[in-house]
Amino acid sequence: MFETLSVFVDDIASFEIPIPIEFQIIFIVIIIIALCVGAYFLRDMFDISTMRGGFSWFIFIAVLNLSTLLAIFIYYNTKEGSYKGDIGKRGKKGTIGKKGNSVSCNFCKNNIYLQKVRQSNVICRLDTKVKAFEPIFKKENYFNRILEKGNSIDYDSFIENIILKNSLSTAKTNTAIDNFNALMNTNSISILLIKVINEISKASLNTYGTFRNPTGKTGYLPIGDSVYGGLEDKLELNSFMIDGNIVYPKNYTQLVSFKSYNGKTGDIDTYTIWRPQGQMINQKRFRNEIEAVHYSALGDLCRYGTTPPKDNEAVTISMDCLEEIDPSDLTLVFVYVGNIDVIDEKKIDYTESNSYLIENEPLNDIEVFSVWRTPMNTFLTNCNSQNELTNNSLFYNIINNLNSALNKYGNISSKAKKEIGVKLEQIQIPKLITALILCKYYEIELLQDIVYYINRYRNAVPEFKSINTSTSTLGDLLNKIDKTRTRYEDFNDELRRKASISLRSNNNKIIRYDEKKEKHLPSMILKVYETAQTKLLTIPVQIENTYTLLDIVNLIFENGLETKVAVDSDGIAQGGVFMNSIQEMVLRICKILMPPNKPAYTVKDECLGTFAIDREREEVIRLFTQVKNINFKLNEKIVNEYEKFEPVMLNVNQRIEIMQTQIGQLCGHIDNYLDKIANSNLEEFTTTRVKGLIEIYNSMNDYLNDVISKV
Repeated sequence: MFETLSVFVDDIASFEIPIPIEFQIIFIVIIIIALCVGAYFLRDMFDISTMRGGFSWFIFIAVLNLSTLLAIFIYYNTKEGSYKGDIGKRGKKGTIGKKGNSVSCNFCKNNIYLQKVRQSNVICRLDTKVKAFEPIFKKENYFNRILEKGNSIDYDSFIENIILKNSLSTAKTNTAIDNFNALMNTNSISILLIKVINEISKASLNTYGTFRNPTGKTGYLPIGDSVYGGLEDKLELNSFMIDGNIVYPKNYTQLVSFKSYNGKTGDIDTYTIWRPQGQMINQKRFRNEIEAVHYSALGDLCRYGTTPPKDNEAVTISMDCLEEIDPSDLTLVFVYVGNIDVIDEKKIDYTESNSYLIENEPLNDIEVFSVWRTPMNTFLTNCNSQNELTNNSLFYNIINNLNSALNKYGNISSKAKKEIGVKLEQIQIPKLITALILCKYYEIELLQDIVYYINRYRNAVPEFKSINTSTSTLGDLLNKIDKTRTRYEDFNDELRRKASISLRSNNNKIIRYDEKKEKHLPSMILKVYETAQTKLLTIPVQIENTYTLLDIVNLIFENGLETKVAVDSDGIAQGGVFMNSIQEMVLRICKILMPPNKPAYTVKDECLGTFAIDREREEVIRLFTQVKNINFKLNEKIVNEYEKFEPVMLNVNQRIEIMQTQIGQLCGHIDNYLDKIANSNLEEFTTTRVKGLIEIYNSMNDYLNDVISKV
């Protein structure tokens, strides 16, 4: 159509009618006279001086231009012959231009055809309350009940009774100590920490999420599996199936295997997440040139067992038809934690030349990963099998996709650093988890230094020879140092006392004081002892003043996010330090919180053979889903703690009725609009109405947040 219109306009523009030059001269003279006469009679209409001045200049310039044209026409009217000059010399022939951008994907063998589907088969459902975690959550609830009753926890007692192992005698206190000790390990801490982190994701209290495989279109293949968060379990989200210029994957990369409790059979099933690998295919391009074209997948797959998927269970698309998505457009659906196996730090070899060179055992089995939804409702997985720690800063290690995070000098940009800080600051950490992390961290760090120097000076201090450092607690070692120091001080005082008595005796026998007989602990033993005591005293204050995950990082790493970590001896030479298990666990969880290192893609509009994707509507629906999920979490909190909110439930119910009335006024013309809104089935809702729903839900969420904060 546009080509036909262009030809029509060109034909009109090329149509010429010869007009005698005498007629053109007469026509210009008439216009000049008309402008002058019009200006004279309309002069009184412009009372404003600025308007009058502008009008005068307009007339002057118009008459001047017309007079110039008139003079030129009169001049050429007196001449005879053609006005065209002689033909000049022909210029050099230009070279062929560069290849232009494809408008209709005419470099593809076929166009890409997408179809939206809502049908899907459930692959697996991940529940948060699995049997293996029940003891951990029971012990957590023990402390939560203490806090809910208005009681506070004496964090000073943690230092005395847990780290130093000087337990009190009452049964009630012993129960609290036993529960806290049972939680104070890397596995339990990671499970509780990820539970808190999932509050900013799409996971619910009972379910991480569900993996599904889209179906419903014969002849089409899914572009990847879909994932639903626990808050979205009852929704039917749009997924896409594809046909056209597609290629099967070359192979599959195993990302992570995990276990899931099967509610129907009662068994523990194993599942694996796979990443389809694209391949290079030689294709004829512009002017029949052969060019290698790379094909890439749009998402990962989840399958039962550990057998790779079949070739035809996924598709890859030419990179010419894909555009990369900004990592900030990915949505965190949930963070999953299965198993974390940590070697006991007490079995570490402390025979290195200095304590900071002691390399702790790594987390050798880490079943933690995060799942991210792309705008096309496929998912990408961020897991530790794809993440390697390097000799660099925490900033550098936390960021997975460094392409957009580095400045022109190759350093982490200030913008990327700010984004990481904001992300970690969003995660509020309960005091119980803060206490667990700090107590475990200081227990490992202080024990490491104390054990190292006791072993180093074992031959110089006879009292240290009988110490079994592999079984002794931090409290045992600190008490041993304190008692030895006191014994040496008493011994030295006795030496000085005997020398003084001998000098004052009647027989005038002189006994000189010999300093060489004094007993002293090595200065480094005393230094690490005093350092340990000082740090232990600061723990209660640090617990009270710690609120976010960013605060945790700043406490357990000496220089916060700027801290340089080492993974080998080269890292030590570069000024880095080895991490212990609790530090590595926190770092890896922070790394899991960031989008994966695999770039995410969407299909270009010009390559679609059916319809273009409405980017604005996609963003609006994403925002609507977000505010609706927040509303679900707030209502879930009120229902779970009904007794606490019962006095204000009348007002809450009235506000809910007002919200439903507002939604009815906006969308009441749509059949079953409440069910469709609850299921996010928004096909019949215009983008403007979806924006209206966002405003209504935002208003309700503000009200519920206010109610929860005041109760």
